[in-house]
Amino acid sequence: MTAFLQQLGARIVDRWLMNLLLPGLLWLCCAVVAARLGWEHAVDPGAAEPLLRRLRDQRSTAQAVLLVAGAFGAAAAVGLAAIALGAALRRAWALPGKSVAPTRWLRDRRRRRWDAADRTAARLRAEILDAADPSAALMGPEYRDALAKRDSIGLERPQRPTWIGDRWTATGTRIHRAYGLDLAVVWPRLWSVLPDVSRGDIAAAQLAYQEASVLVSWAVLYGGVGLFWWPALIVCVVLAVAGVLKTRDAIGSLCELVESACDLYIHSVAEQLRVPYEGQLTTEAGRAIGALLRRKDLPPV
Repeated sequence: MTAFLQQLGARIVDRWLMNLLLPGLLWLCCAVVAARLGWEHAVDPGAAEPLLRRLRDQRSTAQAVLLVAGAFGAAAAVGLAAIALGAALRRAWALPGKSVAPTRWLRDRRRRRWDAADRTAARLRAEILDAADPSAALMGPEYRDALAKRDSIGLERPQRPTWIGDRWTATGTRIHRAYGLDLAVVWPRLWSVLPDVSRGDIAAAQLAYQEASVLVSWAVLYGGVGLFWWPALIVCVVLAVAGVLKTRDAIGSLCELVESACDLYIHSVAEQLRVPYEGQLTTEAGRAIGALLRRKDLPPV
């Protein structure tokens, strides 16, 4: 038990340092340099000389302790702000994009791109089916490329302004189409029957998604510093590109794991709920599960 607590404490300290203190200290250093140098002397070493002299000044032990404590406290506050901003970004990525004009424009633009790619794929498929030997050319390279281009925009016709929000929506749509299930309703019951390995994989993918969103939030914070010191904009762009790529990879893996969990273990939910079905779970059985979980359309007691 003692070894377990020690290992847990070490992991907590490690995550505290890596996710809060160290990134926060780096941001604070960048902010201090930005405040001192500004745009005009962004890379001028001479302009930083007064700041270096102040850091080398002799201080009492109490002053040094207060300075270090203040730096760590401010770094932790900035780290917490980045985590909160990451949570806000995750909510923003899932906005429906119907009421606010900018998000509606983004959604409509993604729809136009998807519709154009879908028409191209449909045209190529029609040409293949009209060929003399359609079975030999059914999955020709041009058709595969057209499908890949369409799916890179969205697995389903876009309903959200962002790819991330659409990937979530597409997961629910695909599960409903296959099993007649509302993922939001059935997921808590499905989670309870998943084996530990599947739970661990999904939890790891969800953690990767959260950490990637925090990386994007750091890009936003460095962008704020970049308003006063242009080298911070370079850091902002690098973090934004890396964060968005990691976020897309993480959400793609997470959605694939969720769909896999439904494919492999939804029958266990049906068995636990005593919903009858034969062979493969049908959409009728899925709708029966949904009605039972919503406590609707049930006979009176």
